[in-house]
Amino acid sequence: MTTASVERHRAEAVQGLFDGLLHVSRSLRARSGDWGHAVGGLSRGDIATLGVVERGDGIRPGRIAQTQGVDPSVVSRQLATLDRLGLISRGTDPMDGRAELIGITHLGREQLVAARSSMCDALARRLTGWEPEEIARAASVIEDLADLLQDTPHDTEVTTIHEDRKESHV
Repeated sequence: MTTASVERHRAEAVQGLFDGLLHVSRSLRARSGDWGHAVGGLSRGDIATLGVVERGDGIRPGRIAQTQGVDPSVVSRQLATLDRLGLISRGTDPMDGRAELIGITHLGREQLVAARSSMCDALARRLTGWEPEEIARAASVIEDLADLLQDTPHDTEVTTIHEDRKESHV
């Protein structure tokens, strides 16, 4: 193969991946009804934010936004909803009295477990034809892709991480 044909083949593969990602995104939005009844009216974004809060209990709002790759104003609105529902707690950072720390409440943890359970049950029903190994392989590829998409293009560590993971998929 010539360099031009390799580049053309790569460009076509990237276009196919991009189209596939758009399709997955639309499919997730379309299937939100699969779990909407079990999560107390929380949006996918609210659930994702609550999950970040749970993992980093005692986390600053800016860090939540950074972790999710969204604007702080988005997180601010989500936190207002989660606070109004009693799913998070707000406190002051003892290391910096000007900074706010967000924690998850007992009710928040219960709601998050219920939401994840509902979402995973709905997904499991869609994947009945897949073997556990296929599901694990898909999860691994999606996780790798998400990591690559979150990193900056000039981050040299990205290539190393990707190559290490690629070797483990073989």
